[in-house]
Amino acid sequence: MHPTRKRLVYGIAFTLPALLIFLLFTFYPFVSSLYYSFTEWDIVSKPKFIGLDNYRNLLDDRLFIRSAVNTLTICLFVVILQNPLSLLLGLVLNKPFRSSYFLRTAFYLPLIVSLVVISVTWSNLLQYDGVFNEILIRLGAETIIRDWLGTTSTALSSIILIQLWYGTGYGAVIYLAGLQSIPHEVYESAQIDGAQGWSKFRFITFPLLMPSFTICTFLGMVGALKFFEMPYIMTNGGPGDATSTLALVIYNFAFKNNTFGYATAAGILFMIAISIVTALQLKLTRSREVEY
Repeated sequence: MHPTRKRLVYGIAFTLPALLIFLLFTFYPFVSSLYYSFTEWDIVSKPKFIGLDNYRNLLDDRLFIRSAVNTLTICLFVVILQNPLSLLLGLVLNKPFRSSYFLRTAFYLPLIVSLVVISVTWSNLLQYDGVFNEILIRLGAETIIRDWLGTTSTALSSIILIQLWYGTGYGAVIYLAGLQSIPHEVYESAQIDGAQGWSKFRFITFPLLMPSFTICTFLGMVGALKFFEMPYIMTNGGPGDATSTLALVIYNFAFKNNTFGYATAAGILFMIAISIVTALQLKLTRSREVEY
């Protein structure tokens, strides 16, 4: 056999198993999902083709729209608050002081704890007779105590704050890795040119941290858009639909209401939204990255 043809045969032989797995577990489910999104299907009876009705109904579905607004709100707070907090924490932890290694571990620790455990723990802390309200009573602030997860005005903000507490340490580790990868020679050259304090951070540190900023923003946005575990365990989308998210409402459409065709259509719209948002974010942040 000719060497070129032999290499081609070997290449196909080694690639074929991975290609078959991709077609079986990724491509086929995606194509079949597109079909099911145009059907009325309860997974028991045969799917009934209804055209674009699922998509039209979703655009008029108050619960779906409210969930989309909640999801975008969570995403916005993650980008606006979590990223700067992670950057600030990374800058602090990058300083040489005695307990820096302990604090790095402490701030990262929530990431290695199950979200189920975290959600149940915070639910107990924030309930009406929980520890948080007990502290407020001891401080003489009885007038503001409430069921923080059971009140419409505070449920979503409480979950957002818990998410910020949970994710800030992870972003800080990414920023810390980026800070420690910047050569000291760059800072020495900038110092010779007179760069100090804020100007050094603005023109040296932050531009060289843009790859880390891109990663943190991307992971934070995707995580916020797929936000499911905390609202599912802590509030199940309540009270009312105050903490309902897109991932949670799609789950309920499918496994609570048994409207799998409707849920699949919602999932397709959700996928398109995530693709658009992440593509725009990556384009904006990667265009500002610099090399050293």
